[in-house]
Amino acid sequence: MKAPKRAYRVLALAATAAIFLSGCGGANDKPAANPSEDAVLTLASGVEPQSLDPAMSREAQFVQYFQPVFDTLIRRDSNGDLQPMLATKWDIAKDGKALTLTLREGVKFTDGGDVTAEAVKGNLDRFKAAGGPLAGALGAVESVDVLDPATVKLNLSTPDPALPYALGGPSGYIQSPANFDAATVDTQPVGSGPYELDRSATTPGSQYTFVKNEDYWDKDLVKFAKIVIKPIKDENARFNAVRSGQADGMIATAKTVKAAESAGVTVKMVPGDWQGLTLLDRAGKLSPELGKVEVRQAINYAIDKDAILKNVAQGFGKTTSQVFGPSSSAFVESLDGAYSYDVDKAKALLKEAGLANGFTLKMPTSSDMDPALAPAIKDQLAKVGITVDWVDIPSAQYQPEQQSGTYAAAFTAFGQPVVAWSAVNSMVTENAPWNVFHSSTPETKTLIADVLASDEDAAGAKLAELNKYLVDNAWFAPWYRIDQPYFISKNVTVTVQNGQPVPSIYNFAPAK
Repeated sequence: MKAPKRAYRVLALAATAAIFLSGCGGANDKPAANPSEDAVLTLASGVEPQSLDPAMSREAQFVQYFQPVFDTLIRRDSNGDLQPMLATKWDIAKDGKALTLTLREGVKFTDGGDVTAEAVKGNLDRFKAAGGPLAGALGAVESVDVLDPATVKLNLSTPDPALPYALGGPSGYIQSPANFDAATVDTQPVGSGPYELDRSATTPGSQYTFVKNEDYWDKDLVKFAKIVIKPIKDENARFNAVRSGQADGMIATAKTVKAAESAGVTVKMVPGDWQGLTLLDRAGKLSPELGKVEVRQAINYAIDKDAILKNVAQGFGKTTSQVFGPSSSAFVESLDGAYSYDVDKAKALLKEAGLANGFTLKMPTSSDMDPALAPAIKDQLAKVGITVDWVDIPSAQYQPEQQSGTYAAAFTAFGQPVVAWSAVNSMVTENAPWNVFHSSTPETKTLIADVLASDEDAAGAKLAELNKYLVDNAWFAPWYRIDQPYFISKNVTVTVQNGQPVPSIYNFAPAK
C-alpha cells in the first residue's frame, strides 16, 4: 500500500492504544480458525436494527447484525488498524483529494453476482444518496469513477483523513446491486460476507439467524456454522441468557459486572464511550443562553463527574473534560482535568453572563438512559440555578430527536475512534451529523483547514490545538470515559475490538 505523507496516513493509520482486559484473554488473542464445523455462536444484543439495508446501517452494537452478510471494502482488525478485505490495497493522492481502491477479484455475492468496481460504485453512490444516519461519512466524496473492473477511484471535494477507516464500517458494506430496489431490501440482505441470513429461522424482535456461506473466499474468517443474534433490550435478561448458557456474548454496563464475576462469566473490558452533555446550540439560535461561552463553561463546572462515575458507572472509567480518547492523536492528557466540580465558579460564570437568576434548559430523556442519570443532572444543575426540563422520548426515537434541532443540549454517549478525524467529522465540522446547528467559528474553520493541510509531523499538533479550543470554549460537557464491559460464556473465546463496544464477529471462536 502506498504510504502518503499527508494527514491521511497520520490519522487513518495511526497506532492505537492497548486494550484493557479483565478475566481471561489478552488484547493480542487470536481466535483459532475453524475449530468446529457445527459450532453455533449466539449473541444477546441490546439493540435491533429497523432495517438490514446497509445504507441505513449504524456503527456500535449494530455491526454484529451486518458483518455476517456484508464484507466491507477495508477491514478494521481488533486493534483498529486497517487490513485488506474486498479492497486488497488503497492509494491516496498526494493532495489527499482522491482515494483509489484495488478490488479483490473472483469474489461473488450470495446471489451469484460478481463483486466488481461497478457494484462498489453503486453501493457508495447509494449510501451517500440514501440519507441514512451515517451518510455524512461519505460527505467529502464528490464522485466515484470506475477505472476498470477491479479499480474504483473516489474523488473528494476536500481531504478526508477518516475515509479509509469509514470504509471499514457501514459506508464500506457492499451488497448485491440486484437488491438495491428489491421490496425486501430491509429484511432479506444479500452480500458477499461469510454468512447468509436464514429468513426461515429469523423472526424480527426475537431472533436473527445467519448460516455459513459455503463459498466464502476467506475460510479463516468463518469460525461457526451458524450465528444467532437475539435482540434483548433488558440487561438483566441478557445477563441471565449468558449465565445460563443460552447466549455466548453480550454488551453490559458496570452495574452487572460484580454479578457476572460471581457467576463465573468472563468479563472483558474495552475503552468505551465518553459520556456527558453535548451543548448543541453553541450559537444560541434556539437557546440564547447557550450562545454564551460563560454559560457553557458553567455547565461544565456544575457537574460532579466523580459522583456520577461512582454512582452510575460504578467507578469503571476515568473523568475527563475532552471528547478525544487516549488512542487519538488529538488527545491532550492535561485537558482531562480542565473543569473540576466547582459550584461557586459555575454561579460566578452565570452571573458574568447576566444570568444570576438562572434559566431553563430543555433536554430529551429516554428509557435507554440509566434511571439514575436524569435526576442527578437535574439536581446538580439546579444547584447553580439551571432548571432542567426533561422531555421523555420513546427509545426508538431518542437519537433522531437528539439530532432534530428541537433541543439545545442533550445527554450523549460517543465512541472514541482511534482515528481523530472520525470524531471531528462526526461532531465538529460545520456539516457534521452531530453538529446539529452547524456551529462554526473563525477559529474552528482555521484549525480544521490547518489539519487537512498539515503534513505528517504537524497534523497531530493541529488536532490537539482544535481539541483545546473545543474544551476552552465548552462545545461539550464530557464527564468520563467508561470502561465498557463485554461478557462471554465458557463456550467461546473472543478478542475485544478497539474503538467498538462489541467485538466484530470475526473476533469470536469456539472455545477449545
